[in-house]
Amino acid sequence: MKENNKVLEKGKELFSILDKLVLLHRNLIDALQEEYSHMGNVDVKSLQEVARTKEALLNEIWNCENSRIRSAEELCFFLEIPIQNATVSSIALQLSHTQSEILKNYRTVLDMLVAQTKELNKRNQAFAEQSLVRIEEMKRNVLGLNNNNQENYSSSGTRQTLNQTGGRLLSTEA
Repeated sequence: MKENNKVLEKGKELFSILDKLVLLHRNLIDALQEEYSHMGNVDVKSLQEVARTKEALLNEIWNCENSRIRSAEELCFFLEIPIQNATVSSIALQLSHTQSEILKNYRTVLDMLVAQTKELNKRNQAFAEQSLVRIEEMKRNVLGLNNNNQENYSSSGTRQTLNQTGGRLLSTEA
């Protein structure tokens, strides 16, 4: 019975860590959505704040993940599951039906949150990269470094090529 109490205790500890991981991932998703909004508004100060928040969340997730691994290994010891063979499924098979379902639900939720986090992060990265390309193009236009032949319409309505001699801040195209 003492071993069973240890299993229950370690199971509760693992569930507590998993609960914290779910909360941290949800907060990270919120931060990524906030980051996207601030990028669109070009709010540099808020972007810096969100970057610090994301860094703190990622550090906390890392710490929780290490605690989760340690707790799962301890649970495996009490369940007599070799650590090299330990999976969520193998641990769940040794737990009560209720605990098994809770563990499987945590895994499903965390898998979905991690996938959503990756997707949002890719979206933000693509937005930032596209913005940098646009900024570089604008810079080249202002400095007159673009080799594109600019065309414009004459007063008679025929298309004519413009000669570029320097930077161009405003387009004269209609």
